[in-house]
Amino acid sequence: MKISFLTSGHYPYDDRIFYHMARTLADSHHIVEITSSKVSLKEITENISVNCFSGDDLSKKIKINTFTEFLNEFNPDIIICSEPLLLLAARGFSKTKPGNVKIIYDITEWYPSGKNLSGKRGFRKYFTFLTLLIFNLYASSLCDAFIFGEWYKSKPYRFLFPLKPFCYISYYPDLNYISKNEPPQSLDKLRLSYSGRISIGKGFGRFLRVVKQIADQNPDLRVRVKIIGWYETGDDRNECEKLIAPAYQNLDFSFIGKLDFQNYLAEIRDTDIFIDLRENNFENRHCLPIRLFYFAAMGRPVIFSDLKSIRREVEIEKFGSLADPSDTDRVVSLIMNYIKDREFYLIHCNNARKDAEELHN
Repeated sequence: MKISFLTSGHYPYDDRIFYHMARTLADSHHIVEITSSKVSLKEITENISVNCFSGDDLSKKIKINTFTEFLNEFNPDIIICSEPLLLLAARGFSKTKPGNVKIIYDITEWYPSGKNLSGKRGFRKYFTFLTLLIFNLYASSLCDAFIFGEWYKSKPYRFLFPLKPFCYISYYPDLNYISKNEPPQSLDKLRLSYSGRISIGKGFGRFLRVVKQIADQNPDLRVRVKIIGWYETGDDRNECEKLIAPAYQNLDFSFIGKLDFQNYLAEIRDTDIFIDLRENNFENRHCLPIRLFYFAAMGRPVIFSDLKSIRREVEIEKFGSLADPSDTDRVVSLIMNYIKDREFYLIHCNNARKDAEELHN
């Protein structure tokens, strides 16, 4: 069977699309192609055709037509779309082909999300939200089935389209890519990392406040901070760079841009404690952070914002803590507790890897 993955929001070697779904299907002897509009690329990797184009600057109409051209060339039996716009391309292709082409919508993001409304104010913001919401519902009606990454994001679709079949494919990591990571011999130096989109909403400012307070209160403790991420908007860059300069004192900073999946895993491997202090808003509360499971698989304690989605899915107290992301003192206290109590730290390291091996993989 020929299966096509379409995405306009992810690069072709995305962990979920390439390493989890596409590789699994290719290993089961299906013919698989990934088409992304994020980069111009044409190659075959591990029996998967990666056939992509640079389309970020194209109009929606031209982008749809281009995806349709790729579908016509590949002629798939099943099309898996990661964004609603691409359902239009898939539907247009299916109308021209005899037989039964199946269209599946793989939902891992809220749509519309906060980033779709970035920079918009007042009436324009509400109008954009309503327009995108209606479009997403229309596009969703065109698919034959859904794949959901998590429970909360599935709720509106299951309610509005009760007759469409669906399944869940989780965000849990494939442990073939993450070998057991032995804990450090001691925490005489503290290695922390921030990864993902660099923005206030994703917790970058709160992360900096935590590491700066640790350094200020513990001048003999060497603190190394690794930033692995990217700015999506000029506002993100301006807001965050104002916070970086004051934090440089007493801290060893290194900045690394966006990485592909395997290089990302290699880069975060030496982190001692993982911290994610994203804003506790409606969208984040109902969005399960994928990196939580990768951090646990690394065999390290985690400290995350107290999100409803995490409480529903994970017994995090076995290998970490949930905290009010704005309570810097509390987060610092949790980190210092690991440094002062090595036995407790090792228990949480072992429990984190155990959780990944037994439950979330």
